[in-house]
Amino acid sequence: MKATVSKNELIAMGFKPNQAKMILHDARQVMVKRGKTFWGNPRLQVAPRAIIEEVVLGVPLEEDDADGKD
Repeated sequence: MKATVSKNELIAMGFKPNQAKMILHDARQVMVKRGKTFWGNPRLQVAPRAIIEEVVLGVPLEEDDADGKD
């Protein structure tokens, strides 16, 4: 499992494009508030998976199958 999640991965999980963008934005803002200024770059299109799961969504993200089967 990767440590970061991209906008395209969130879209593939079923989120709408704007929702995915806002999830990443919110997760990066949490990291900035925790003192990790690297995450403050608005052009950064990834966010830490743990922050998205814990703070933003409150549920674990599930990886989709590589072959598309459930």
